[in-house]
Amino acid sequence: MTGTIRVLYVDDEPSLLDIGKLFLEMDGTFAVDTFTSVSEALTQLKMERYDAILSDYQMPEMDGITFLKQIRASQNRTPFIIFTGRGREDVVIEALNNGADFYIQKGGEPKSQYAELSNKIRYAVSKKHSEEALGESELLEKEMEYHEKELMKYYNQTLDDANKKLTLLSGITRHDIISQLTALQLYLEILENKLPDSSYHEYFKKIGIATDRIYSIVRFTQEYETIGVNTPVWVDVSAIVDAAKKEGVSAHLQLVNDLPANFEVFSDALIANVCYNLIDNAVRYGGKITMIRFSVEDAGDYHRIVCEDDGNGVVAEEKEKIFTRGFGKNTGLGLALSREILLITGITIKENGEPGKGARFDIVVPDGAWRIGGRED
Repeated sequence: MTGTIRVLYVDDEPSLLDIGKLFLEMDGTFAVDTFTSVSEALTQLKMERYDAILSDYQMPEMDGITFLKQIRASQNRTPFIIFTGRGREDVVIEALNNGADFYIQKGGEPKSQYAELSNKIRYAVSKKHSEEALGESELLEKEMEYHEKELMKYYNQTLDDANKKLTLLSGITRHDIISQLTALQLYLEILENKLPDSSYHEYFKKIGIATDRIYSIVRFTQEYETIGVNTPVWVDVSAIVDAAKKEGVSAHLQLVNDLPANFEVFSDALIANVCYNLIDNAVRYGGKITMIRFSVEDAGDYHRIVCEDDGNGVVAEEKEKIFTRGFGKNTGLGLALSREILLITGITIKENGEPGKGARFDIVVPDGAWRIGGRED
């Protein structure tokens, strides 16, 4: 694919339009026209042809999905990407079902976010050019396969709402907060490049840390509020660990699954995230770690799922702190959310490893909440 890619970008936040245009046009690949309302964008589309459309979701005049529907209703197949602070699963599904090529959530480190956005735009434009050369039947087959993969990706990644946590978010408008945080992070990035004086470095670092903490708090409310909305189900934990094993952890790290085949636990389906969080936690903090092992122990009235490794372990004074939101070198969300997910069906988790010899997480599953192959033993 050669030549400049023309992009129409719609967002009701002028500061985000400015900074988005600046970052996308930085390497000369894109030419971006910006608009603060959908009506202006629709008028422009009658006069100009664009290679891709980039749109916010939540806007006062018309939301991004309604905009998308109008575009597709007019038989316009221009690649369309939703770029927004909203992260609800139902919005993601509706966007993809109505013909969006990608759904990208705002927030996080600016360079990597706009690198991802640039890559997605290039991919969508290239994909459209390729599809125009395909026959109708082959095009339909590839489109169905593509959307199926996109939907499955978001089903697996989303941590969703819990009714008992809704009051936590009363009065908070996450969309507005994330939009302003994104603008702040991007302007900070530019300011650091404009003022390379090392005497300012410490101030830039402190501003960056404060911004990251605010974003972490907002992200926590987003993920925390929807835990427990769905009815608990029987989940094959052994299959989850097998899937993680196939994906691979790292070249030097062995993931051992000693759980019985078809070992199922009655829990929120997000228990899959618990397993992945434990693996991620071991990789991040294990240090000398070479092995992670999942197994199960019969303790009479209950069963104990054990996740252990041969890394550095957890010091005594931090064994309970690690389940506290914000604790740790990363976001401090994984183990805190994991405990909440398990507690929905009365499952508990505790760290019982020996410092210096590896971490050991004991997940206690009460009688009646586990079975093997659809049959309680």
